[in-house]
Amino acid sequence: MFTELLLLASLAAGDGEKPVPPTRPEMKKALEALKKATPRLPLPPLAEEEKGKGRGVVNNGRMRQLYLPEELRSADFPRGQDDAMTLDYPFKTELFWIVSRGNNCQYCLGHQEWKLAAAGRAEERIAALDGDWDAFTPAERAAFDFTRRLTLAPHTVTTEHLDTLKKHYKPLQALEILFTVANNNATNRWTDSLGIPQEQTGRFFGPDKEGATRPAVMTHFTTPTPQKYQTRVSQVIPTAETKRPALESREQVEVALQACQKREPRFDLVDEAKVRELLPSDWPKGPLPNWVRLLANFPVAGKSRILSLKAAEEKGDLDKTLRARLAWVAAREDRAWYALGQARKRLEAMGLDPWALDGDLSGFTDGEQAALRLARKLTATPHRIGDDDIAAVRKHYSDREVAQIVYQICNAAFFNRLTEAAGLPLEK
Repeated sequence: MFTELLLLASLAAGDGEKPVPPTRPEMKKALEALKKATPRLPLPPLAEEEKGKGRGVVNNGRMRQLYLPEELRSADFPRGQDDAMTLDYPFKTELFWIVSRGNNCQYCLGHQEWKLAAAGRAEERIAALDGDWDAFTPAERAAFDFTRRLTLAPHTVTTEHLDTLKKHYKPLQALEILFTVANNNATNRWTDSLGIPQEQTGRFFGPDKEGATRPAVMTHFTTPTPQKYQTRVSQVIPTAETKRPALESREQVEVALQACQKREPRFDLVDEAKVRELLPSDWPKGPLPNWVRLLANFPVAGKSRILSLKAAEEKGDLDKTLRARLAWVAAREDRAWYALGQARKRLEAMGLDPWALDGDLSGFTDGEQAALRLARKLTATPHRIGDDDIAAVRKHYSDREVAQIVYQICNAAFFNRLTEAAGLPLEK
């Protein structure tokens, strides 16, 4: 296993893709080098008035502001505390660290390094996140294992995995872990596929010795690594065991979709009348979809995500057929049957054949083929995205459209993981 991991992680990457650093010292070098990276969509230099403002300029936010229409970015990040979410910030940041390491998203990984340090996490504890989990509590280990599985092999998550998580956490906390990790996977696919460079300086908030919140300014990733972790190979990065199998046949998919209609959800769904109180007055009449009722368990963060998913389906510059096709392709790769059933309904309502997307794509335009191939790769192997993958899409779409294509795939990464791990039944 050691040889397999080392070989996988240290192979030279091609087509502008980043190698996966196998050890912590190599990972830190990669994080530091990302400060000099060239983004795959142009990111203009900072204006003088932007430098040194507030919590610092965040390149991720700048990229979103530059390329996403306002209606697609306004609801992604909820404002205000969600009292239904009870897990603490450093713990959820550790989960984000594991997700980012698994996806080789060095931009997000760098941010989690900084945030954990600002929150008072020792270097030894951060280093142990890379797979040396024996020192953590059984509850933490259960959450870490679930996080890695949901990140790299979402198609293997079963009721038993959720039951293991629920042995250590209340059901709503287990759902919070699922929600958090699914969101983290979406963020990774945005920042990493667009090659967003790391900021020279990060400003985060953590407690001081008296427990008061204070700003912490982080400038580099060159802190000494404990001797124990100098040469230890990561147990979190992708391996051969996380490779997706070949796609199922149409007949197998039809059976899976029929079974999806009959399954019981693994979490409680909120009563429709209560959900309606959260939704805008112009929300369509009729039975609410199960994914909306699931997210309504979190009145602030869940509502924000409901609105952002609805906006992604209906608003923006992309053709609606392309959005639905991207959703189908991503759901197929993730074996997300609820999401696949939703995508099929969208496509069939437009008079389109979803099964045409399972072949060699020769019936689609060159631009559509590039976008759909990006969806396949970014869904299943985000750590393998290279310069050429984004360049291929830029040949056919404006940079603003390219960003929205990526954004749609990111939303699918969240939706697929959330709905499938939650075991949502597909509406008939």
